[in-house]
Amino acid sequence: MKTRTNAEWLHDLKSSGPEQARAIEDLRAYLLHAAQYSLSRQRGELGGLPPTELEQLAEDCAQDALVAILKHLDEFRLESKFTTWAYKFAVNIGLNAGRREIWKHVSLDQLLDQPVPALVQEDSASADPHLAALKGEVWDAVREIIAHEITERQRQVLTAVALDDVPLDEIARLLGSNRNATYKLLHDARRQLKAKLQERGFAFDEIIESFSVKA
Repeated sequence: MKTRTNAEWLHDLKSSGPEQARAIEDLRAYLLHAAQYSLSRQRGELGGLPPTELEQLAEDCAQDALVAILKHLDEFRLESKFTTWAYKFAVNIGLNAGRREIWKHVSLDQLLDQPVPALVQEDSASADPHLAALKGEVWDAVREIIAHEITERQRQVLTAVALDDVPLDEIARLLGSNRNATYKLLHDARRQLKAKLQERGFAFDEIIESFSVKA
């Protein structure tokens, strides 16, 4: 890849003809390496994907990153190296693509029809017994509310998205729904969870404090 300054990258990518074509080809090759690195960090979860499919996924990520970068060129503020700025596009797109691939072969029954997770292990050795007790009470209440006091659909979406870290778009696909409707389910579930906690006497500020102060 030809070494370029920030100004040269912007000039070449915004030009036309062979100069632009060479810059795009160089950038795409760089982005491919970034996407491959990003996917390699998920190798354990993507182990069942054949090498040819994994390479194609990296190629697709690099192309998506290239399109995004060209679209947002005017947002580059010269506060870092252009390649560092561009690298983040490919890495983030690779991470998201990997997560989608991981969940693609999980059925709705496998993903959603599972017990409410334990969420966390309470710290019984906390230096502040009152704080540790409060955390335990909050988590007990959260588990109870998720299991019994929100709708089944809300529980499924909240558990999958907020607790299991499943991409929202993938949940929408599994539910045969769309992103907006799934987001509304998640929003309503979170609002219901907050309201039910407050009904139990947990002040929202108190909850935030209990999990932001290191015991």
